[in-house]
Amino acid sequence: MVSEASLEKSAVGRVGLRSVAGPNSAVDRVTAEIRRGVLNGTLKAGSSFSIADLSAQLGVSHIPVREALRRLETQGLITLRPGRSAIVNPLDRDELRSIYRLRKLIECDLAARACIGLTPADLDEAERLLKAFTHYELDADESWEIHKQFHLALLRPALTEWDLRLLEQLWHACDRYTRVVYETYQIDREERRRREIAHRLLIDAARTGSPAELKLAVNEHLAEHELACLEWMAALPPSP
Repeated sequence: MVSEASLEKSAVGRVGLRSVAGPNSAVDRVTAEIRRGVLNGTLKAGSSFSIADLSAQLGVSHIPVREALRRLETQGLITLRPGRSAIVNPLDRDELRSIYRLRKLIECDLAARACIGLTPADLDEAERLLKAFTHYELDADESWEIHKQFHLALLRPALTEWDLRLLEQLWHACDRYTRVVYETYQIDREERRRREIAHRLLIDAARTGSPAELKLAVNEHLAEHELACLEWMAALPPSP
């Protein structure tokens, strides 16, 4: 159990989340804001917080907060504890490997099946998204949303509703690793160029019209990300 003293020093008390008061579904807004906090590191891996503190920070009652936390628990981001507290799930190398194993199985297969259905308009859209991702000044949330839309553009001809549901869950679980890793890099001209090259390889493979080429390119792209995350985690100081 988390002590009252621990909760008083929770992640929520140290850093701020934004108020989610507004006209839309409170649960949806709360879920999106807590997820944002987990993915960008505002709510750090392994940190605990009380539902009361979180409710006060977000400007809503306990009910939508608890329901939002249940949703995030199913995505592997949060663990609810007995009573009125929760913990952000720690980062784990085995979890990361499992996520990428599943991503490779699903995304490589989708890429191969999507390849023959990609139109010039689809590839033009991917080009537009790549330019936005690598050339424009964006905040972190905007940048990662465009990055997601880029990958979806190359998979969309083969996507079913269930594919998208599974991908969304895997991407949410993966993003808290990849976002921390890639946002530690200085986003200078050299890094922007590196990201552009890495993603242009996917467009180039798609333009060949070869399912095998695009499947291989997606597999190599994911393997590169996985390795970068594992190397970053290996360099972290041991947990106390």
